[in-house]
Amino acid sequence: MNWAIPGKEVEISITRERFDGIYIAYFSRLCRFARTYVLSDEAAENIVQNVFMFLWEKHRIIQIRTNLSAYLYTLVKNKCIDYLRHKKVDKDYRAEQALNLAALEQLDTGLIPGEDIEETVMEAINNLPPKCREIFILSRVEGKKYSKISQILGISVNTVENQMGIALRKLRKDLEHLI
Repeated sequence: MNWAIPGKEVEISITRERFDGIYIAYFSRLCRFARTYVLSDEAAENIVQNVFMFLWEKHRIIQIRTNLSAYLYTLVKNKCIDYLRHKKVDKDYRAEQALNLAALEQLDTGLIPGEDIEETVMEAINNLPPKCREIFILSRVEGKKYSKISQILGISVNTVENQMGIALRKLRKDLEHLI
């Protein structure tokens, strides 16, 4: 089913019948395409369903002036990218929360009578190397994401991650008597 003539710009209007035909012709192919990137049948089908929902919801205002196949594959590709970015952010967030949970579970305030925990923690933070301390405070105190910190400081996200790793290792070592 060829909806556009190769090499020619053709504006395609979408009627109910044409939409049904497009859905039947492209759904399986687009799912296979998405599956190669997201590695999940369910996620791939959801992405393609969302693309078709978008297509139908906007069918009155959307103007496709290119090859329909290229348009659909581009929509699916962009949705796959969004999905994978979200998965990465979610994975990073879960790892950070697991670290925080482990630290909280190990904290036993009853073992340090008379010692001010907050003062001890602040002293340990102040003993970090300057760049580590700055990145740690931006992340853990101000709640900024690594990508935002990299923009603020003009450094790469990898540098932020490495510096946070150094800061956390030093803090664990310096505060191990609290855990």
